[in-house]
Amino acid sequence: MLPKEDLLKSVENPAAMTRVLDLAEQAIRTWEIVFTDFLSPPELVEAQAICQCLTEVHLRIGGGYPQAERQRAAIARTDLPLEETEVPLALLDISGNFLFDTATHRDFFGRPIGHRHCARQSGRHYCVR
Repeated sequence: MLPKEDLLKSVENPAAMTRVLDLAEQAIRTWEIVFTDFLSPPELVEAQAICQCLTEVHLRIGGGYPQAERQRAAIARTDLPLEETEVPLALLDISGNFLFDTATHRDFFGRPIGHRHCARQSGRHYCVR
């Protein structure tokens, strides 16, 4: 359906952009809004460039806080409006006494994987402060 080979010739992240193109095809076929996993800044730039070449879809970046390095993208047909607030994001606040035993990313990474609502492919991203 989409000219994937031509669009993927000049990209630096072919695996991520193949997934973006697959999602764009899904959006065209199903008339639904689809969402990427969290993408790095170079992947976001390439995804925007690829979607600008396609006349049937548009892309909206969002998710997380405004200065977040990695964000998700929503892809939809141009006939469907996209709002920044439509990018699904679930927040989890973990509190405790971490004065003497500081928490790191690794302390929390494994726990949500075992939770029934968190699949490994869900595009989770953690921000430990």
